[in-house]
Amino acid sequence: MQSNMIKFTRRLAEPEERRHHRRDSDPWLRIETEGFAYIARDWSTGGTAIPHFHDSGPVGTLLSGEAGWASDDTLSPFIATIVRRDQDGNVALRWLDADPDFLMVLDHAARRR
Repeated sequence: MQSNMIKFTRRLAEPEERRHHRRDSDPWLRIETEGFAYIARDWSTGGTAIPHFHDSGPVGTLLSGEAGWASDDTLSPFIATIVRRDQDGNVALRWLDADPDFLMVLDHAARRR
């Protein structure tokens, strides 16, 4: 009984999941922006999280760049906004404009799991 109460309390304390897009980590996504290249292991058709991102500005900053699979040379242009940043340099981006074919490939890859 006490164990169930602890689990229930923890669920209340955890933030509610607000993502609308299925997230995935395989295959790895390559992001290139402002002269830097990154490997993203947390992505969806809504955006991506990037560890150790360069200081490109505060939440709300617009970025442009290219994205594609880390194992492929084909990259697609995107425009994104920074929606989250932490003190360790991890950043979350939301795609604002991206090639529909690229987003479809992301969606198919996430759904195959």
